[in-house]
Amino acid sequence: MIPYKQLSLEDIFSDCQEKFENDKPAFLSLLETHIDIDEFIPISFRNHFYASTGRTRVYPLHALLWALIIQRIFSIPTDILLLTFLAYSKPLREFCGFTKVPDASKITRFKQDFLDDLQLVFDRLVDATEPICRAIDSAKADMTIFDSLKSLYSAECQIRS
Repeated sequence: MIPYKQLSLEDIFSDCQEKFENDKPAFLSLLETHIDIDEFIPISFRNHFYASTGRTRVYPLHALLWALIIQRIFSIPTDILLLTFLAYSKPLREFCGFTKVPDASKITRFKQDFLDDLQLVFDRLVDATEPICRAIDSAKADMTIFDSLKSLYSAECQIRS
């Protein structure tokens, strides 16, 4: 009989943290394995995004969302820098689901046109991850939630101005 060890949240967190710091492609595969982005996208957002505009969308909704999530995870301060990372990192580009990198105006327009929908997605992500973060370290969870809300608020202010 093969002995087994039950993984705790702390073990999973430690593994994720080690991968995040030392092996970026492995970290992306952990995200891909454990987060089904489709679960966080409200049907109203899908309908809004894919509403008939007379032409098909070049970039899928999940690719644009993953790019914004990656931007938050890696604390990438600007859309231009995010697009630079996507242009030079094939693993990151493939993870997000891009066959080609969008231009900056596409990202800006996406944020402007779907601001309320994006807020719903990020709220759902926080709702799902916040209890896990609290179980691991409540002080760090408070900082993370505050920083996330602050960055979303500042991004919203930049878009609206």
